Amino acid sequence: MTMPLTLPTQLTAVPGTDSLFLWNPEGAGRWGYANCLWIVSGSDAAVIDTPYDGPMTEAMIAAARPVLGSRTVRTVVNTHANGDHTFGNYLFPDADIVATRSGHEHLHHEPTPQQMHALVHESPTDVPLGRYLRHHFGVFDFSSARLCPPTSTFSGHRTIAVGDTEVELHEVGPAHHVGDLVVRIGDVVCTGDVFFHGDHPSHWVGPLQNVIDACELVLGFDPRIVIPGHGRPTDRAGLEEHLVYLRTVQREVRLRYEAGLTADKAMEDLFRREFYPGLGLPERLMILISVEYSHLAGRTPAPTILELAGQAAAWSYR
Repeated sequence: MTMPLTLPTQLTAVPGTDSLFLWNPEGAGRWGYANCLWIVSGSDAAVIDTPYDGPMTEAMIAAARPVLGSRTVRTVVNTHANGDHTFGNYLFPDADIVATRSGHEHLHHEPTPQQMHALVHESPTDVPLGRYLRHHFGVFDFSSARLCPPTSTFSGHRTIAVGDTEVELHEVGPAHHVGDLVVRIGDVVCTGDVFFHGDHPSHWVGPLQNVIDACELVLGFDPRIVIPGHGRPTDRAGLEEHLVYLRTVQREVRLRYEAGLTADKAMEDLFRREFYPGLGLPERLMILISVEYSHLAGRTPAPTILELAGQAAAWSYR
C-alpha cells in the first residue's frame, strides 16, 4: 500500500493576490491528491474543489482556519465530477455547490465513495486492477465520505462574486471529463484536470483535441499563474510546455493507429522509445491511448473508467 502523504498544515498565499490561497498536497507520482483553491474576500469565502475523503477535507479546513476566521464558505465550485475533486463537498453544508450541467448529468456514471471503498477493499488481489487499486487508493478513507451533488449548475460561462472578487467559470468539457470547467480570477487560472503538472495525465473522455483546446483557452487568458488540478502551480510557460506534450501524444498515437497497431502495441512502442521518462505514473498513457483510439475508430460509448483503469493497471504489472 502507498504510504499516506504528509498534508499541508496551512494554506499558501497565491503571490500577487490578497484573496487567493492554495492547498497544494503536491502528490507527484500519486493518484488522488488534488489542488484546492480558497478565495477569501471581504466577509465571504469559496473553495474550488474539495479533497478525496473526510480526513483530508478536515485537514484542509483546519489549515484554512487562520485565513478563514469567522467567515463561512458559501460557495464550492467543482471543476469536474471525479471524486478527488468532489468527495469533500459534504463538509461544507452551508455552501452552494456549483458545477457544469453536463458534469452533473454525468454524475451517476461516477463511482460513489461507497463504491470506491468496495472496489479498493473487495476487488480480488490476484488481478492487476485489484492490486493497483489497493496500492494507489488504499490510503484514502472512502467510508468517511458521502456524495453531495451540485446544487447549482450552468452551461457555457458563469460569473460569481466572492466578496469583492469576481470569479469567472468557463465550461471546457468534454475533455478530461464530460463536464470540465476552468476558473479565472484576474490573472490566476485554476484549470482542474485539463492540466496535470509533473505526471502523465489521465483523461477519461477526450478526444485529446478537446483537452488541447481547453489549455489553449487558458493561454488566451494570458495567465500569470496557472494552478493545475494536480502538481505544482506554474506560469504560462509551464502550460505551454504541457501543450507540447499533448500535441506530441496526439500525433504519435494517431501515427500508430493508422499503422494498424493495437493500443497495447502502441503503448509498448512508445515506451521502448523512452517517451517522456521524467513524468510520473507512465501507465496512465495507456488511458490516453485507449480513449484516443476509441475516438479515432468512432466507437461509442467510449471505455468506462474501470475498463481504462484496468488497462493501465495491467500494463503497470506487465
